[in-house]
Amino acid sequence: MNMLRLIQILLLLLLASGFAAAYEYRMPVNIQSTMTPAVLLPGDEAVLAIELANGAASYGVGKDAGAGSSAQAALLSTPLNRTSLKSTQELEVLTEDRRDLGMIGPNDRITVYYKIRAADNISSGTYLLDFQVVGGYDMTTINREILIKVDDTPVGLARAEAAASIFNLNVANPRENTLNAVTIVPFAKGIVFSPDEYYIGTMDPDEVFTISFGMKSEDVSKTLQNPVNLSFAAKFKNGDNWHLSQAYVTTYTPPKDTSTQSSYILPVGAAALIVLIAGVYLYRRRKFASKSNNNSPNGNRAS
Repeated sequence: MNMLRLIQILLLLLLASGFAAAYEYRMPVNIQSTMTPAVLLPGDEAVLAIELANGAASYGVGKDAGAGSSAQAALLSTPLNRTSLKSTQELEVLTEDRRDLGMIGPNDRITVYYKIRAADNISSGTYLLDFQVVGGYDMTTINREILIKVDDTPVGLARAEAAASIFNLNVANPRENTLNAVTIVPFAKGIVFSPDEYYIGTMDPDEVFTISFGMKSEDVSKTLQNPVNLSFAAKFKNGDNWHLSQAYVTTYTPPKDTSTQSSYILPVGAAALIVLIAGVYLYRRRKFASKSNNNSPNGNRAS
């Protein structure tokens, strides 16, 4: 015979004899829950912690939980017999009902843990799971609804300003909850990225990072000259669940290389300048020679 059964028999005997008429048994009516991760993505598994708190304030006599001295009612610990969490079509409860959780006295708290899983095709929104507590010597049942949030929004990616051989990318967490191990993976045919993966780490809700990738051609003898399609994907953890976002695709157009054009313009300009100077020199020389001939004595002599 276990201790709980022994206590139950003893209390029944006291009630039968009239000695326990002044005792009161209260069920835990304060129920709160937290979930990790706080907001699910489709297919995620999460741990739901449900805290049960006794409605009585403290041990003692009086309906004010010991505040008075009259013996109208003395508060005793209450047994918790069973808790259950019911699955739905969208949310599966992976943990069985919890049984024989022991005694809970005034101001005491007991936390029960349930593992749940969101369906792969679940839609974003707020869901409710039916939670039930059975306890007390009269097997009182308390029903509550546990709120579960689902959001299928992944890490957001968008291009920022690009420069020669450098591509900048904005990375945002638009979710209500923190994401971990956020890593951006780039890909483009014929392109080598530096770094080959960019590790950001933890991202709080609404946090934005701007990251940069260096780029060069796989062929070391060539430079980036033509437009190329770039793909970026985000790897991240929501709780203990790994996710990979759909690829963000954008086009990178290298800036025009004006150095080659300048190398052609410079010799042509220099040659034109030389021709101009030579022309001016010859013109002035001829003019000077003509003036010299006109001013010479022989120049005025009749033929």
